[in-house]
Amino acid sequence: MKEFLSQKILDNSVEQYSWFVGILLIVFLFKRYISGILGTLIYNFFRRYTKENRVKQFNALIFKPASWFIILLTASFAFRLLKFPKAWDVTVVDYDLKTILSKILVTIIALTFTWVLLRVIDFITIILRDRAELTESKMDDQLVPFIKDLLKIIVTLISIGIILGGILHFNVASILTGLGIGGLALALAAQDTLANLFGSLTIFLDRPFTVGDIVKVGDVTGKVEKVGFRSTRLRTTEKTFVTIPNKKMTDSSVDNLTLRTYRRVNMVIGLSYETSAEQLRNIINDLQKYFDNREEMNEDNFVRFDSFSDSAVNLMIEYYVPQTEYLEFMKVKEEVNFFILETIQKHGSKIAHPVRIMQEKKS
Repeated sequence: MKEFLSQKILDNSVEQYSWFVGILLIVFLFKRYISGILGTLIYNFFRRYTKENRVKQFNALIFKPASWFIILLTASFAFRLLKFPKAWDVTVVDYDLKTILSKILVTIIALTFTWVLLRVIDFITIILRDRAELTESKMDDQLVPFIKDLLKIIVTLISIGIILGGILHFNVASILTGLGIGGLALALAAQDTLANLFGSLTIFLDRPFTVGDIVKVGDVTGKVEKVGFRSTRLRTTEKTFVTIPNKKMTDSSVDNLTLRTYRRVNMVIGLSYETSAEQLRNIINDLQKYFDNREEMNEDNFVRFDSFSDSAVNLMIEYYVPQTEYLEFMKVKEEVNFFILETIQKHGSKIAHPVRIMQEKKS
């Protein structure tokens, strides 16, 4: 057995390879437990910021990246047990193969660690979102996804800088300086991204809307579900998901329908020419009293004999409903329509043609 273990393959003994494989095998078999312990240790830092025990949720988020990080980190230490074979001592583009492989491994470990940090940011976002839901303000609900995107961009840029400068030993400053025309082209290409970034800052500072508001931008009407680093996402009444660049959100006229105090209804009803003047006056008086007696509708409402048309005398009705929520608004509108129809029939008149209704669309 000793002779077998002492046999050398590529300048390393079978015993050394056995230790190397054994270490990796142990870590691979127990990676779930090791990742769980690591996750619990990191979670304890956030425990004070959340009332619920979310350790399982946190471990589920970081399990995969943490497992790979532990395996790769263990592999880098396990490789120290082995000698680099002299047969592989070759140079590739002024770098020996050992240095190239070492830098590749360290780069992958750095990327995996960045992956872990991004998952931690996802968990921080969950905590912030839960805390935001406890407040009445919608501003913090809107700020959470923005902070998430911002932190991920910062972590990614720092990671790229460390890999290029600290691991691969590139002169980052020289690279940026040497871009020249390429850098100018990149800057021009990034104009829209910067415009969207400033647009998002404008939205947060000016606050023309917040998450949960119903807005109309151009031909699109929907509920704001997320204000991100680059764009705003709307859920339309058709349940489609529309993404609008923040630059357009700030350059266009944004109608915040949630902030309206009333919904306006304006309709023209054509009554038959058989309707007498007395009948018309009685209908107008009854309808006007109806609106005046309803306290929530007693402002800016009117019922008037508007005009003559080819086949009818036109009655114009305009009123405002304080129930801005759509379904509640429709209930009130239905109730009013029934009363209008009953009033017309009570006074012996009838509708000459279909009603033309001019009002806001569903939102």
